[in-house]
Amino acid sequence: MTTAIIGTGNIGGRLAADLVAGGAEVLLAGRDLAGAKSLADSLGTLATAVTVDEAVEQADVIVLAVWLDAAKELLARYGDRLSGKVLVDPSNPIAPDGDGGFVKTIGAEESSGLLLAALVPAGATLVKAFGTLSAGTLSAASRRTPEPAVGFYAADDATAGEVVARLITAAGFDPVRIGGLDQSIRIEVFGDLHEFGALGKAVNRAEALAVLSPLTAVDRFEIFEQLALHQRRIDNDASRASADKYLDLYWPEATFTVHDLRTRTFTGPEGLKSLYDYAHSVFPLEKWFHDVGWFEIDGGGDTAVVSWRWLVNWKEGNQGVVSTGTYQDRFERRAGVWKVIERVSDIDPNWPAALFQPYVDRQDELFIAS
Repeated sequence: MTTAIIGTGNIGGRLAADLVAGGAEVLLAGRDLAGAKSLADSLGTLATAVTVDEAVEQADVIVLAVWLDAAKELLARYGDRLSGKVLVDPSNPIAPDGDGGFVKTIGAEESSGLLLAALVPAGATLVKAFGTLSAGTLSAASRRTPEPAVGFYAADDATAGEVVARLITAAGFDPVRIGGLDQSIRIEVFGDLHEFGALGKAVNRAEALAVLSPLTAVDRFEIFEQLALHQRRIDNDASRASADKYLDLYWPEATFTVHDLRTRTFTGPEGLKSLYDYAHSVFPLEKWFHDVGWFEIDGGGDTAVVSWRWLVNWKEGNQGVVSTGTYQDRFERRAGVWKVIERVSDIDPNWPAALFQPYVDRQDELFIAS
């Protein structure tokens, strides 16, 4: 689909740069065609400067990166010519308050998204997006690693929402729909999901979902139960039947990265069976057993981020805990079931070399044997 950005100021210019960096072609238009051409030239061959008339004629998706009053004028001027198009509203109607801050130029309980929705011509659809972050953060947070920043959007029309979600992804953000356009005020300035509102920053998906749909006590209990089952099942015998029960704690595409005497990542069912063998090679069941220490469970919606302590206890001589480490997990809920999608294990520097070294020396041999 062809995307046009009308308005080449701070938001329009930064968004254009993000989209081009993501491989998207964009048409750039504004009252100052020379300014649009200068921006397009700076962005390379994926950006083309056009007139506003040409943008309306050629584009399937039009981002109205202009002030609210200018957006109203565009809707009135082009009317039926916008039919069949997806219109994107990133507007935040604010002005200096005279004390170094800003104030809304519409009512405190009014939303520019809803105001524009009432003016959208028949046959066109409106999606609220790209206005949750400041221009600076729109650039700085694009393609953030290791976890991308969220790009919130609100849409009444599911198809239009999916179109804009793909643009959000191309711009380097993780799209999260907050609901219909009646929720637009939440992603406008001072809203609870805006950078200059309750969030105060760009957030990742887990942080966003924690605000949108916090984990319940039942969610937390079910996730903790998975932690306990992990330790119980890792202490089963090393048979394939026991390995299959262990695998049931993970989604099929899950990964498990271990940082101990060496670093290794195990992926998918076959990889996790190797991980199961690995655990039994280092921690023979006749010598040790595992337990759960402290844990923290955060997140919301269908994603949870869990940090928790693993403990290895020596069975003989009442020696108690001989080794500890930390798991960093990401859980996903699918069809009402929580399982691990990503796990990272970091061992503490208290590895008792005298106890473990004989088993560490035999790791590769035991991998093959099991």
